[in-house]
This record gives sequence, C-alpha cells and structure tokens, in this order.
Amino acid sequence: MSPSTKMDDADRLFSQGRANPEKFGWPIRSSAGERPDPERIGEAARLLGRPAFLVDADGYECEIIGAATNASGDIAYVESRTKDVGFNQYGANQRHIDVSIRIHLAGKSGPHRSAEIESYNPFFGCDIRFFEWKDRTVVLIYREKHDTYACRFGDIWPPRFVEIEDDWVLNGNILGYVGYKEKVVRRLSFPELDVLDPISAAEAIRISLLPQNRRAT
Repeated sequence: MSPSTKMDDADRLFSQGRANPEKFGWPIRSSAGERPDPERIGEAARLLGRPAFLVDADGYECEIIGAATNASGDIAYVESRTKDVGFNQYGANQRHIDVSIRIHLAGKSGPHRSAEIESYNPFFGCDIRFFEWKDRTVVLIYREKHDTYACRFGDIWPPRFVEIEDDWVLNGNILGYVGYKEKVVRRLSFPELDVLDPISAAEAIRISLLPQNRRAT
C-alpha cells in the first residue's frame, strides 16, 4: 500500500489531535493558550516535503497536529499516528485503535529525532495550546486526558516534561499556573522550565502573572 493523502474527514480515526467524534465521541477538556496555527503546520509540512496528513504504507493515518520552525531551518512538530488494527472486546466501539503521538525535531542542527509525548493514554488525544522556539529551545504546552504539560526540547534531548495546570499564563521569562483551589501561583522559568518559588495571587496580579480564569475569583 502506497502513501495516500485522500480520506474523507468522516472516515478518519483522528483529526487535529483528537479521536473522531462521529466514531468515538469528543473529550471535554480545556486549557489556556490557543489552538495551533494551520499556516504553521502547512509551512512545516512543506519544509519536510510531505503533506500535513497522509496514510502511510502501513495503513496508519499520520497527521502533523502542531509545528514551529526557527530561523535556522529547524522544524519541531507533533504528529499523531493511528490505525484500526482489529477487534478488541474492551476497546472503543470494540475496536483496537493503535495510537501514538510523538514530538519530532528535524532540520539542519542534527539528525531527525522523535519521542512519545507524556500521556495517560494517547488514544484520548493531545490538544496543543502553545508551541514556540526561543533561541535554541522549543517549548510545547499541551493538554492530554487528565493534565496539562509543558515540554522543553531542542537545546536538550530527550524532551523534558513538567506537569502544570490548565490555568496558566506566560509573561516574559516566567510561566505561571494555578491549580484547583490553590491560593498561590506556582512558577517556572521560561524557556528552561526550572521551578521557581510560588508567589501570592496579589503579587501575581501586580506583575501580570495571574491566569485569566483566576482574575475574577
């Protein structure tokens, strides 16, 4: 079977990092940030010499669901790869859906590398909310089934994952986040993702580091 880019959206197992709602339902979750820019995905696909979505020679649906490029021509992207591999009594709709979601780093600075995202179960998807280079470092923020993660790579490999919260904000070189019923704002340096001392909500307001969803509470 040769690679193909032709498949009706209704027939796909995954789209934009989530299971097809017509087949498996749609997970309800939310995190701060913004959805990936389709133009960035298209540009990364062009530089990689491939379409953003294809069905590979093994029958897997492969889709670039988020991407970021830098001035040196390095490409960071996240790709989902899914296939219905047969009957499974305990699977979704009694099917065994093989899913992997991997971070990729390709370009002029070194060999093509990839690693699985940190995830409870990749079948439940990956909502990318932030994906940017800062110098030689890439920071990816995404939501999986249960948690939101910040991930650093590019200047280091393998990627480093830090569990944060759904309510987060980035201001300059500090990433702030607040958990459920928490009274302080926890902080990470950006882009290093090193832990810094927490601060009070009042101090966070003063320095514009209180997530939007917490400003009215």
